Amino acid sequence: MKKLLVSVVLLAIISSVVCAGDNQSTKYVRLLSRNAATDSIDSVYFNPAGTAFLQKGFHIQLNGQAVRLDYSHELSSKTHTMINWVPFIPSAYAGYSGGNWAVFAGYSIPQGGGSLKWNSIKFFNKTASRFLDGDFEGESSTHMLSVGASHTLSPIIAIGARFDTSFATADYEADFTFPTALGGAAVSGMAKMSKSGMGFGGTLGIHVQPNKEINASLTVESTKEIKLEKKSSGGASGTSGILEASAPDEATTPWVIRAGFSYTFPFELEIPVSFKYSFWKAVDDDKKDTMDAAVGFRYWLSEQLELSLGGSYATSDTPRKEMDNTFLDPELSSITIGGGMGWEIFDNLNLDLGLLYPIYFEKDGKLYKELNKQVVVMSLGIGYIF
Repeated sequence: MKKLLVSVVLLAIISSVVCAGDNQSTKYVRLLSRNAATDSIDSVYFNPAGTAFLQKGFHIQLNGQAVRLDYSHELSSKTHTMINWVPFIPSAYAGYSGGNWAVFAGYSIPQGGGSLKWNSIKFFNKTASRFLDGDFEGESSTHMLSVGASHTLSPIIAIGARFDTSFATADYEADFTFPTALGGAAVSGMAKMSKSGMGFGGTLGIHVQPNKEINASLTVESTKEIKLEKKSSGGASGTSGILEASAPDEATTPWVIRAGFSYTFPFELEIPVSFKYSFWKAVDDDKKDTMDAAVGFRYWLSEQLELSLGGSYATSDTPRKEMDNTFLDPELSSITIGGGMGWEIFDNLNLDLGLLYPIYFEKDGKLYKELNKQVVVMSLGIGYIF
């Protein structure tokens, strides 16, 4: 039968919140500014050139996040809500520093990593100009494996490079009810579909450390072109038609420029500042380029105990005219607050605890109004230097 088109063009679940972006370590969650970091192996993700200034030895770090999602929108004066927990999102980094050089590897989930489950909502069918009742559940993630190296060119300048392999997966399950005019019970019911793809990219960076108090970095990440191929599908023909027509065909990421600067004061306070610009429009004409600016504050109560606080502002990549296409997972500008603590339990064993809370700016689409979401991220990380 003819494919039925709904307004949901982008079913890439959790494409901007749960783990996409930069919450790839607990140190980030509690500080929000890591682009000039040289103190921990998580700089593999944020500042690969900075790994050349790591403490000599073998470094390993494991991170885990739990996320609470609370999404809502209004349609015909009725509010629809979705609450879900994502119990565990991991990331891990390891490497060896020789004092003025380093080799490293990392695992992260820069896109997706969570799931949404909407019950009893309405999808707009453009072909028939009417809403369909249904349930939708989906999850997607892009798992990235990274390897790289860094080396100092002088006592104050280092360069670094990283090679990334990304594996994207997407799984959707829906149950739509079609009116008699569109096939009725014969095409209604549950259907499933899975897609996956792989892509490659790289990162180059430079780091300057004129003294122990000042750090500055510039990093460029290449685009990763990921084409999603259908691996399986089946179920009710009408619902399958919607999934076939609506699910994305790619999970490509854009070129990204990062810059960072930090200064450590004599009274045990460090203030790092970070900036990130993502060239989304070069990937998709229906998107906008985005920017993220952040500042953090780290204060050492003692040599073993550190408190941190951070704030950031991030713009949305979705123009207003496209907001209806993201009503399942609205793309919204936000102000984010993060905080937490770092504790050296004993020599070279470090524990990080972090809490992150974005405040999103509500937005209206043409059909779906008051698009909003609340997200809470809780994170724990542990690192050791041999």
